Amino acid sequence: MRSGVKSMTMDDIARELGMSKKTLYQYVNNKADLVCKVLRKYLHDERQQVENILLQSDNSIDGMIKMIEYLLNILHDFNPASLNDLQKYYPEAWKMFNDYRYQYVFTRILENLENGVRQGVYRDDMNPEIIARIYVRAVDMILDQQMFPFKKYSFYSLYKEFIKYHLRGIVSAKGLRILEKHALFKSKI
Repeated sequence: MRSGVKSMTMDDIARELGMSKKTLYQYVNNKADLVCKVLRKYLHDERQQVENILLQSDNSIDGMIKMIEYLLNILHDFNPASLNDLQKYYPEAWKMFNDYRYQYVFTRILENLENGVRQGVYRDDMNPEIIARIYVRAVDMILDQQMFPFKKYSFYSLYKEFIKYHLRGIVSAKGLRILEKHALFKSKI
C-alpha cells in the first residue's frame, strides 16, 4: 500500500519477509497469486474490523465516523498507485476489490443510511440507495489523476474532505449536533 504493487518485486517481498524466493514460491504460484491472497486477507480483516465497529456504535453517525477513522488510519500512508496497479496489472485482484466495494461496502453504507433515517440522525428526504451508490463511486473520482493529481493532493486528505462533505449533506438537525461533537469535524486537515 505504501510503494505500489507493481514496483514491489518478488525479490523485494522475499527479502522483506526474511525468506528466499524459493520458499516464497512454496506458498504462491506467482506475484498475481500473492497479490490476490494478500488482498483477500486484507479485505477479510477489514470486514471483521468494520463489523466490530458497527456493533460497538451508539448510532449511525457514530458508526460511520468510527469506520471512517479506522479507514483514515489505514489510508494515512496509502499510495493511490496501488489501486492503479491492481486495475492495470492484476485484473483478478481488481475484480475482488470492486466486488468488495460494490457489494460489501455498498451494503454497509446502505444499512447505515437506512438505520440513520430511522434513528432521526439522517435526513428523511433522501434516497439511501442513491446516496450509497454515490458514496461507493466517489473513490473513483478521488483517484482521478486529472481531477486530483497525487503530487498535489494526498488520498488521505481527499478522502477526509469527501467524508466531511458527505456527512454534512445527509445529517438531520439532530444528526448535525452529534456530528459536530466528533473530533473529525473540529479539526483541519
